[in-house]
Amino acid sequence: MKSTSKKRTSKKRTSKKRISTLLVLTLALSIFVALPLLAQAADDPFQVTENPVGAIYVLNQTAVPIKAIFQYDALADLGTIDSAAPIKVQWYWSTNNSNTGRSNGQGEHTVEYSRRITHQTTLTPTTTTAGIRYYYAVLSYGKSVPTGTGMWESVPAEAVTAPARIEVIAPGAAPEQSFQVKKVDEDGKPLAGAVFSLVPDTDHTWGEKKSYEATSKTDGLATFTVTEGAYILKEKQAPAGYSASDKTHIIWVDADQVMEVVEYKTQNYKPYETITFVNTKTPGSATHELIVKKTDEKSNPLSGATIRIEGLAESGIPRVYDVVTNSNGEAVFTVENGTYDLSEYAAPTGYNATDETYEIVVTANGVYIQNSPTHLDSYTPVTFVNKEIPQLNKNDHFAFMQGYPEGTFGPSKNMTRAEAVVMFSRLLTKNMNEATNYRNNYYPDVKSKDWFSNQVGYMQQLGVLADYSRGGNFRPNEPVTRAEFATLAAHFDNLTLTGTNNFSDVPNSHWAVKYINSAAAKGWIAGYPDGTFRPEGNITRAEVVTLVGRMLERTADSAYLTANASSLPKTYSDLTSTHWAYLAIMEASIGHDHKMVSGSENWTKVYK
Repeated sequence: MKSTSKKRTSKKRTSKKRISTLLVLTLALSIFVALPLLAQAADDPFQVTENPVGAIYVLNQTAVPIKAIFQYDALADLGTIDSAAPIKVQWYWSTNNSNTGRSNGQGEHTVEYSRRITHQTTLTPTTTTAGIRYYYAVLSYGKSVPTGTGMWESVPAEAVTAPARIEVIAPGAAPEQSFQVKKVDEDGKPLAGAVFSLVPDTDHTWGEKKSYEATSKTDGLATFTVTEGAYILKEKQAPAGYSASDKTHIIWVDADQVMEVVEYKTQNYKPYETITFVNTKTPGSATHELIVKKTDEKSNPLSGATIRIEGLAESGIPRVYDVVTNSNGEAVFTVENGTYDLSEYAAPTGYNATDETYEIVVTANGVYIQNSPTHLDSYTPVTFVNKEIPQLNKNDHFAFMQGYPEGTFGPSKNMTRAEAVVMFSRLLTKNMNEATNYRNNYYPDVKSKDWFSNQVGYMQQLGVLADYSRGGNFRPNEPVTRAEFATLAAHFDNLTLTGTNNFSDVPNSHWAVKYINSAAAKGWIAGYPDGTFRPEGNITRAEVVTLVGRMLERTADSAYLTANASSLPKTYSDLTSTHWAYLAIMEASIGHDHKMVSGSENWTKVYK
């Protein structure tokens, strides 16, 4: 039966005319078609002759100024203006595409009267907060109207531009589409553990040409969430004991939908329906079943944790098995003979994953756990215990970073691993009781006399130091790297598994890849213009306060800082208002009361 399909113009031929959302991220700016002009009366003296144009930016990227032009010509027979009334221009923004409720005016200035006026006004949109804002310019003036008694009077009037839609997104947060692939055996039974790959169809794709992988779960479904492009879908790895399918499919993803390409030549595409790959059992394959358990601290079973078994099968083929725990808190694996590492890849929502790892050996005689280099014990179900994610205090805007006694802040200086942990211990909603002794012997290089030992013990017991310290030692006085800080920060929110890498120098094999990608997806971190993250570079104090400020959803009141520059309780000799992290540093180092107005902080009081 012939499938329902439709013709689509090949995007290979039209890609030069298309500005894709991913290209926006590459070029850092995508121009939208301007919205239609606002309706203006025929007798409106001032006319909008150029509207501001919208764009998309990455968080904290420098925006291109938006522009509007207003014109008046006394000879144009469009009405007259009162030459004695002030002519003023001001910009406003809203989040709901409305030009009412004008409480956030910016860039106010006066226009000099003339019988012919062409006035251009510009504004640089803010990019410090992710979201969508609609910017519009308003020119207010006095309009001369007859009174009916032969006299003229001045009445308030205005000309308003169409809004410019400015969207600010986190790195890697381009519009995406999701779809699923299914894996079953010859009897139609769902199979977990199949790895599917999605690679760019280089002859027809556009955008950034990213590759993706997804693994089938216990229901046999693997979920892809991808950006625009044309992709080749195939099975990269079959579940243990099965042979992979050799079928391939062409998948077409754009901003509106997912399609399957039937044939490029005839431009034949059809709406995507879940594709099913069927695997056949490998004759004589040796596999074993094993169970892993997941609970909270009270031994309650937890569903939704992703447990991973990864290693080398006896056949010499690298294997990765991901299984999600069920309602009983169990993940059931079918694994080929081989040697593997067993770990928790992702915790359920609201919990932090542990960093425990076990070596599992699967042989023809059974499944074993390696408790020492020379001894194997029969495997009994391993239980991973999760602790709830501690909440950060986002309500109280106290100072959490201070400068140095000589009056500097040291924005380019580094922070030690101990200092980073102590800082986060002071940002929790549930305050640490410093009179309680939380010191333990978990880290051999943290001594009870160390100034940071109690906070390190407390945070370790909260479960937020998993993967922060690898190899058993804490290394308290070493500078914290960008990868380590991203890892620590990621433990204060649910992990976002994006399935794609945001940075060219953070491959899937990097120990912190999931934490770095998660922090990037939330808009906490950004890389460098060349697309790198430099994970092993030491993080600076300016970068720390910027990242933490985003986590706490705190942004300084720039107007307050400018108006009260001479009386601020904190200023630094090595910091000026032109420094890229000036607002983040002042937000972090000056405690203050505030009100939220139209999504922005208005400081009402500061503290020494």
